[in-house]
Amino acid sequence: MTVSPKTTDTPGSFDPAREESGLAMFVTVFMALVLGMVSAVTVTTTLTRNKDSRFQLDRLQARALAEAILDAAQKQILQRTANFDDPFADSLTASGTVTIGGENYTWNGEDLTPSVYPGEINENGWRPIEVNYDSTAGSSSGKQELYTRVVQIYPGTNSDSGVLIGEAASRLRRTIEVQRNPLFDFAIFFDDDLELLPGPSMTFSGKVHANGDIYVGVGGNKTLSIDSDYFRCTGEMFRERKNNGNTTSGTVRIRNSNGDYKSLRNDRDYEYWNDPEAWANYATNRWGGTVQTGSHGVLTQNAPDIGSIANNGHYRNTADLLFHNDRVYHVQNGVEVDITAQVSTAISESSTDMYDAREETYVPLTEIDLSDSLLTNYIESANQDSDPSNDINQIYAYRSPTPEPANWDPGSASNWFEGIRLVNGHTIPADMLFVSENPIYVQGDFNTTDFGTSNQKTVAVISDAVNLLSNTWDDDKDPGDSASDIDNATETTFNMAMITGNVPTPDGGGNYSGGLENLPRFHERWSGVDCNINGAFINLFQSRQATERWGKSGVYNPPVRAWGYDQGLLDASVLRDLFPQAVSIDRLVWEEGQPILPGT
Repeated sequence: MTVSPKTTDTPGSFDPAREESGLAMFVTVFMALVLGMVSAVTVTTTLTRNKDSRFQLDRLQARALAEAILDAAQKQILQRTANFDDPFADSLTASGTVTIGGENYTWNGEDLTPSVYPGEINENGWRPIEVNYDSTAGSSSGKQELYTRVVQIYPGTNSDSGVLIGEAASRLRRTIEVQRNPLFDFAIFFDDDLELLPGPSMTFSGKVHANGDIYVGVGGNKTLSIDSDYFRCTGEMFRERKNNGNTTSGTVRIRNSNGDYKSLRNDRDYEYWNDPEAWANYATNRWGGTVQTGSHGVLTQNAPDIGSIANNGHYRNTADLLFHNDRVYHVQNGVEVDITAQVSTAISESSTDMYDAREETYVPLTEIDLSDSLLTNYIESANQDSDPSNDINQIYAYRSPTPEPANWDPGSASNWFEGIRLVNGHTIPADMLFVSENPIYVQGDFNTTDFGTSNQKTVAVISDAVNLLSNTWDDDKDPGDSASDIDNATETTFNMAMITGNVPTPDGGGNYSGGLENLPRFHERWSGVDCNINGAFINLFQSRQATERWGKSGVYNPPVRAWGYDQGLLDASVLRDLFPQAVSIDRLVWEEGQPILPGT
């Protein structure tokens, strides 16, 4: 038997197995520590990244909300200014509330115009700027006065409030320039689609704007000429009819920036290019800026809504002279003083004299005789006395049942159609704005006596529908009259601007509105007879009372339309602030304050 020798441990002796075991344990512990540290760093990094990600998301959301609030505030300023509620009229600061996503948010603003343009501000707080009306006309161009205001707006109660979401805030501020000018600076202005489709040849001068599309054309072998440096719309431009998509074979030509006419062909409108950039490049190269559409970035020109002509609206509340049924009132220091006895022969009523074939009804009327000596002497005396608050430059007329119901609204009343008729208006005693919520019928030569002289009067008519009757109109029209029974018109001249409603062509086609060429409504046989109009043609709303469609037989035959823009409207200093305003906004500067950082 063999016996192995006994092994005895001694200090300092070497045991390989035991050393390997200790090393393994050390490595294990070390790796655990390393992994723990890595895990701790990873967790810390992940938490930091998550926190930073949340902050970045909060920051983006705060910025987006701030932009939305300022966009809504900007729109509110624009609409309020257009509707005679200038938020900065009485103070250099203004505020408002807007709704975003069902939540209400406050905005505030400051008028910077006095500090940006010291010494250049008028009595109403606006900075006037004089420019050439038509850049293609050179030195012969009239002058147009625009009004601007520089405003800084911000969300919250002050410029440092910002919008707070989570741990981030946006202190966004926007500086904008508000620009306004009387609507009658435009020869043609439609607050929707404009259809300009005359049958015979026609030349039109002056600026043309539509807050929608423009459909343009002219009858076969005829020419429509746009003599202007401004033919623009916020939509697009089409060489076809809106009501049925048909094209017209006549020539449409528009002046370019050099003053030369260039045609708009049937096969080169927006529909042909069907691409905003391609169309914009083509139009810019061809007309040099005269023709612009939404593809060029044309902005909406905001204008008053129809409520401004209601019997409880702006023009009733600011009238100088008020005609109501058979009564006349002079508004003096806010009080309606009955002056009917003093001008008794100037006003009359009729119930069955006039038949409107388009509306298919007799029209009860208040008739105002503008040549009546009692009325003209009264107006002249009021305008010449020492108290400017007595001046008469704005007349409001309307009809209602007697007694007048509370909150009377003829647009929603059943079986109600009544109107105002202006007669013998060849001489107007002063610059005058006539306004009514009812249809207005203008009979005979209007504002012709001093027109074209140094004593020329500026006149405008604003109503639900503007109807033009010739010098020979005689109230003989009756229900059931055939086309052959229509009375013959004689040449008549109307020197006036107009704002009126229409019955629009439905989107997608349908009954034609009548277009610009029938914006003023006719009731006689005008065939081959001139209807002369010097003024402006503005459509802001759909008619609420005169709502029958255009195009019925037995109503009228069209006139020879000798129409043009009256540049005297640019010099109408008395009326320019009374006229409805077109208001637009240019964004000038975005400014973002330092965002709140995480943990601060």
